[in-house]
Amino acid sequence: MMRITVVGDTLLDEDIDGASTRLSPDAPVPVVEIGSRVSRAGGAGLVARMLAVDGFDVSLVTVLGNDQAADRIRGLLAGVRIVAGDAGAPTPIKTRVRANGFPIARLDEGCEPAPVPQASEEMLRAIALADAIVVADYGRGMTAHPAIRLALAERAGRVPLVWDPHPRGTRPVPNTTLATPNQAEAAAVVGVARETVHTPSAIRALHETWECASLAITLGEDGALLSKGPQDERLWFAADRVSTHDPCGAGDRFAASAIAALAAGAELADAVRGAVAAASAYLARGGVRALAGNHPPVPTLA
Repeated sequence: MMRITVVGDTLLDEDIDGASTRLSPDAPVPVVEIGSRVSRAGGAGLVARMLAVDGFDVSLVTVLGNDQAADRIRGLLAGVRIVAGDAGAPTPIKTRVRANGFPIARLDEGCEPAPVPQASEEMLRAIALADAIVVADYGRGMTAHPAIRLALAERAGRVPLVWDPHPRGTRPVPNTTLATPNQAEAAAVVGVARETVHTPSAIRALHETWECASLAITLGEDGALLSKGPQDERLWFAADRVSTHDPCGAGDRFAASAIAALAAGAELADAVRGAVAAASAYLARGGVRALAGNHPPVPTLA
């Protein structure tokens, strides 16, 4: 079985859904009667969860705090082999509150800047043994660790490596197979307006800054723009139009689908085309809520 290793920062995500019919007498804010509360692994944990549901042998190389949130994440990641070091900080918790189907607030706990975490020999070994790697950088410092970067750089060019960046994260290692920034992330890296990130000069600057083999800039409902190199033709892949109030996880679904396709030997254009279609289908099925309750068996070691 193909062994895919997910490397990155893991969070605990919580969704609180309820109904609101009145404003609070204390302030002009809605009073929400809670109807449901759902927890899930977020960040790199969500990518690992998606790949496990897809049937892959998945290892998650991450760091976790010594707290109840970390214990809950472990319980939520059935089917994923977790290789976790010490975060040196609390496990982040992000709670999204929705009323009548619409988001009204997000509450963050433990999400302040964290120190660069430790990297254990077990974490580095899991990277070295990976048949394919997806980096889910959520800006918590994992990809800034010199030993982790070295381990990733040694695998880049040997196995497929997809890098999903973050504004507070680090640049992909050289020879990354495919970087998948969204439009705002790509524009911020090269200092241009979002509307001009598709121009030849901006694409060339992004390639030169990141030293990646290829880029797929995700454009939300407009699909994705693939550039195989600073001088190569750019390819645009349209997305199916999906009506959704909750795009959470669409970028994770894109990166997970891209690495799965590349690991199976797909050509780059086909992998990106398939990832666009997978992200649209994911949103059409209900997004992260469609993953709830689906627990695949824990895979055996190869």
